[in-house]
Amino acid sequence: MNAALELERIEYAYRRNTALRGVSLQLKPGEVVAVTGASGCGKSTLLHCAAGILTPDAGAVQVDGQDLAALPEEQRAALRRTKVGIVLQFGQLVPDLPLVDNVALPLLLGGHERGEAHKAAMNWLDQVGIADDADAVPGELSGGQTQRAAVARALVTGPSVVLADEPTGSLDSRAGQELLDVLLEAARYRGAALLMVTHDNLVAASANREIRLRDGLIQHEVSL
Repeated sequence: MNAALELERIEYAYRRNTALRGVSLQLKPGEVVAVTGASGCGKSTLLHCAAGILTPDAGAVQVDGQDLAALPEEQRAALRRTKVGIVLQFGQLVPDLPLVDNVALPLLLGGHERGEAHKAAMNWLDQVGIADDADAVPGELSGGQTQRAAVARALVTGPSVVLADEPTGSLDSRAGQELLDVLLEAARYRGAALLMVTHDNLVAASANREIRLRDGLIQHEVSL
């Protein structure tokens, strides 16, 4: 089975601070991998490189066999919009748009008809438990509610790869488990590879593999 996501010897530095020192990993369709480690070890940088938000100084990132660096920016953006679902730590929703439009946005940008996009968005808002807030803008809601909306937006296109940075960080334990279940279902039953950056031991324990980073390198890898 071909890898849904492959990172080959990724290196990245912020000026004089080297964040990644040649990290390689593969995720197969439906596989769940948790990346753990102390703050500053390179976890979020790795996820941002995987998403194409950051361009590695060396190495390659492939999504469904396509090398991100080899694509023109327009094609790279289209691939991220359709093949990669991204859940950043603080949601990153558009402040002035109601949740239904925030969730529908990847579909609308991809040319889907508005009614079809809204129907799909409402389905995912229902699955993450906030369909009643579809008309609210992010500023009217709690951090946990906006994080649920961010998960819905990440999943609405049916991506091949889902990347989540501390997906349950702003939720209590019960709500966090419910949201984690949605992510796991998307991966295991819909065939998406799920890469999660987390400090939460329970989140890490839900993965097929845990990869622990230290000082920009893989310290160890454990199959769970």
